[in-house]
Amino acid sequence: MPTYIKSSCFIALILSVLCLTSSRTAIALDLGIGDWSAHGFASQGYTYTTGNNFFGKSQNDGSFDFREIGVNVAGHIYPNFFIAAQGLYRDAGGSDRDNFRLDFANLDYQLPLGDESAVGIRLGRIKNPFGLYNDTRDVIWTRPGATLPQSVYFDALALRQAMISSDGGLIYGRHAFGNHALSAEFVTANPLDNTGGASEFLTGRTESGKMTGRPLLIGRAGYQWKEGRFRLLFSIVNLDRKFKSSLGPSGNVKALYPLASAQLNLEKWSFTAEYGRVIMERSRSLSYFDAPFKNTSESFYVQSEYRFTPTLTGLLRFDAFFADVGDRSGKRMARLTGLPKHAFSAKDITVGLRWEFAKNFMVAADYHHIWGTGWLSPIDNPQLQNPLSPGAGGDSDWDLITVMFSYRF
Repeated sequence: MPTYIKSSCFIALILSVLCLTSSRTAIALDLGIGDWSAHGFASQGYTYTTGNNFFGKSQNDGSFDFREIGVNVAGHIYPNFFIAAQGLYRDAGGSDRDNFRLDFANLDYQLPLGDESAVGIRLGRIKNPFGLYNDTRDVIWTRPGATLPQSVYFDALALRQAMISSDGGLIYGRHAFGNHALSAEFVTANPLDNTGGASEFLTGRTESGKMTGRPLLIGRAGYQWKEGRFRLLFSIVNLDRKFKSSLGPSGNVKALYPLASAQLNLEKWSFTAEYGRVIMERSRSLSYFDAPFKNTSESFYVQSEYRFTPTLTGLLRFDAFFADVGDRSGKRMARLTGLPKHAFSAKDITVGLRWEFAKNFMVAADYHHIWGTGWLSPIDNPQLQNPLSPGAGGDSDWDLITVMFSYRF
């Protein structure tokens, strides 16, 4: 179906919802059973690029292949037992081809330890606790812009679904004392790395196959002051998986991703920074170089938000990604692969605005000026990884505009 037809159908769906729900009275839907309620959102985006493709064929006329529709329900079955689940439809061009999926569904049991502390366990399809935004990234209302910083959260590399949730269990604990609070979370779960193009990114292979292996391990520890006025987090992901190819040789891939996060929230301003490195190892059969391959990439961003009014917020961000921390210029990787240097890094300056122009309605618009193509999708940009292709490595200096309209209840 052509892109403009799909976007027209989506807009018609939004209008149907709006006819049923007043913009000034839209609230959570009370299900009439205890405290059970339902929430939902519908968001349609548009992307335009002066070079390369982002979330679909975004050059020339732009792309409407950026939409998110979700409905979630939540409530207590007993005072300490809480259930939450969300179904999602998402389209982001070649970066997300799963369409309908169960985003999360879990049972949470929390045990209070006095007035200041609690421990708990969460089972099912759980949101992965990682960084500042990963476990709240499912809807644009919880993101600082139309998109998250791609150097850290890798939406364009088809990792959104694999990063946001996994099937297993999470244990957590919280303790507050005065204006201070400590938290810790630990996950052991089966990663969703057979979704979308996650296995293609992890293995560097495009043929069909299946990821297996030991459970994913994630840990996150946090400190906050004055209920989030200041926050510090340290997160780490440990992945050790086997790729069973249906066509060629199989192999192993390991990844370790530590991430440090900090945020300061003032009355008008918010300042945020995150820094991480991904240490990845591939066995010889999955390597580009006919030998076992180990590589450490570097990701970071610094971001400021200014609230002009309670409904209008400005964003300024710089984020950067380097495929090899020991080769930030890309010269060594260019010699090894035959691709241009800019294929192994990306630096992005973003300016954005979010406007909640009516109750439960919002529009967010971001302008990006980008040098490099290190975090772009090779599915949307097949020339990126082919040194013999015209335009190999993509355009080195390009602009991206992302606009998203959203409604929620």
